[in-house]
Amino acid sequence: MRKIIYMEWVKTRPRARYEIGGSGIISVHIDELPEARDALEINDFNLYGYRPLIRALAERYQVSVDQVVTAPGTSMANYLAIAAIVGAGDEVLVEHPAYEPLLDIPELLGAKVGRFARRRFHVDLGSLADQVSPRTKLIILTNPHNPSGILEPPEVLSEIGRLAAKVGAYVLVDEVYMDFLFQTPPRTAVHLGPNFLMTCSLTKVYGLDGLRCGWVLGPPDVVKAMWRLQDFFGVNGVIPGETTSVVAFKHLERFRERSQSILAANRPLVDQFMAANEAALDWAPPDAGPVCFPRLRSGSADDFCARLRAEHDVGVIPGRFFEMPDHFRIGFGGPTEDLQSGLELLSRAIRR
Repeated sequence: MRKIIYMEWVKTRPRARYEIGGSGIISVHIDELPEARDALEINDFNLYGYRPLIRALAERYQVSVDQVVTAPGTSMANYLAIAAIVGAGDEVLVEHPAYEPLLDIPELLGAKVGRFARRRFHVDLGSLADQVSPRTKLIILTNPHNPSGILEPPEVLSEIGRLAAKVGAYVLVDEVYMDFLFQTPPRTAVHLGPNFLMTCSLTKVYGLDGLRCGWVLGPPDVVKAMWRLQDFFGVNGVIPGETTSVVAFKHLERFRERSQSILAANRPLVDQFMAANEAALDWAPPDAGPVCFPRLRSGSADDFCARLRAEHDVGVIPGRFFEMPDHFRIGFGGPTEDLQSGLELLSRAIRR
């Protein structure tokens, strides 16, 4: 049976005292969400989407309700989007390096997976153009990129859409980190053309992982196919999560400010750490989000991550899970005190 190695590793590994590899923000407690307890409901009508939640998403992104699909988190949203487009024998092009599930989902569906390069984590349009063929059904990327946090501008995405349109293909953009661009977030990629889809959720940016509120925006015909796919997984969605998510959308600015405050305290610590360790580490400073992806200039990053955990009780994510074994991922969306202690121990391990 196929499995996603990264997911299994994350779920089963022992927790370190200082976990500084995660990709989200400190989780929100229910008492931080006004009206949440009053909004909890067990039964309601949400077949093919809870309508207040669908309307909230359509309004937020300025799309029609028939362009919105809800799903339990970004991972399921990505699965639905890919499965609605791709079948056995189709060709899917995925960025390199990639978040592992984005490779495994099309392979699970029997697709042939090709790759296009990111150079210093920016999309190499020439590499993509060389890979696109009449068999290509879907192009997949993350923006901002996971795990580097590098942002591609709309003009690059538009060119990707143009290359896809020439062969009748779609473009799927995972935008789960996009709202970390607190000042001037670009419009969602779905507005770039009729062959674009985007996925996102309330998990990474807003600390609302427990609600499992994810979504896909896309062309109405593909959205309809995704709703039909959901018939295989059950009759209706999780009402308590969806009713509470509607409340969350009313208060997103509160949680945006919360996340902005956390990163304002934590990002300088990472910048200082990287500057102090530039002889040992190389990196591309992230444009957005709570993750970065430094490269160990010498030695095995995998061995280093294992020693870091064993000797210092510090957890980071080995780069092998993102196809770059000389890198590791640092997350800085957690408690500032834990990050500071974790980075100090990380510096100590590097000096050794």
